[in-house]
Amino acid sequence: MQGIRNNLVVEINDVSKSFGGLVALSDISLDIKQGEICGLIGPNGAGKTTLFNILTGIYSPDSGVFKINGQECQNLKPHLVVKAGLARTFQNIRLFGNMTGLENVMVGQHVRTKVGVVGAIFRHRYARQEERQIEEKSRALMVYVGLDPDTNQLSNTLSYGDQRRLEIARALATDPVVIALDEPAAGMNATETGELRDLLMRIRKDGVTILLIEHDVKLVMGLCDKVAVLDYGVKIAEGKPNAIKQNKDVIRAYLGGSLS
Repeated sequence: MQGIRNNLVVEINDVSKSFGGLVALSDISLDIKQGEICGLIGPNGAGKTTLFNILTGIYSPDSGVFKINGQECQNLKPHLVVKAGLARTFQNIRLFGNMTGLENVMVGQHVRTKVGVVGAIFRHRYARQEERQIEEKSRALMVYVGLDPDTNQLSNTLSYGDQRRLEIARALATDPVVIALDEPAAGMNATETGELRDLLMRIRKDGVTILLIEHDVKLVMGLCDKVAVLDYGVKIAEGKPNAIKQNKDVIRAYLGGSLS
């Protein structure tokens, strides 16, 4: 995995975003340390996915700064954000459906390849060597997330849980410093969610920091080192899971429901 230059991997400072007259995010600040799993929760429409879209270059913020490993990234295009060290998955799975799982993961390594267009066309010795390395690493990543790299099954025919795992493998193929996961447990049963939790713990143990949007509050509270809560585009709380569960503003944002 890509090296870490300092303890703060992600620094979000006073990020705001509006769409017309609708304020989606208002002065959001959040720091994430190397090796943390940080949960981002809140009711529907709270601004969680908007923040993810800013962090990954899909939107530019109206104001504010965010950094990855000290590099300002708020105005970078998505492929340059990935190159800076932040990869993501999506709430609605976005795999290349007519490619195999292995091919999907190999595509994820494109941002780190060194062979240019000429090498790809003429397939000189170095290009062939790099292609073999890409395939070997992609196979290893599929095994890492619990998938069989030897199947020629198209990704759109995989089970829902396996498609989620494949998206994570493809994100890991970019050698991220931090991986942003948007609802990875959505649609999973209890067994699949437990397996996902184990995978995320392993990813963190292997040096990748995790930012997690998730509606499964039980998963968030049992997995994350800290949790930030958004409501109507404002950060209303941040802290350790036990403190968040007792926070009156957080409980109110969830319509009086318990977070335990």
